[in-house]
Amino acid sequence: MIILWGLKKNGDEWSGGQILDPEKGKQYKCYIKPKGKNELEVRGYVGFSLIGRTQVWQRVQ
Repeated sequence: MIILWGLKKNGDEWSGGQILDPEKGKQYKCYIKPKGKNELEVRGYVGFSLIGRTQVWQRVQ
């Protein structure tokens, strides 16, 4: 299942793409920023990035 698509690199972050919430089946705009060596800050939002949710994804060892 593809959950991220359409992201383009913009400096240190990836933006302009979409993310799928597989539990709800809804799509949101998103951007991703690295946070340390093994973490990504992933923000999904509707409309403006102020209205959304941020998660920190950790690399599996």
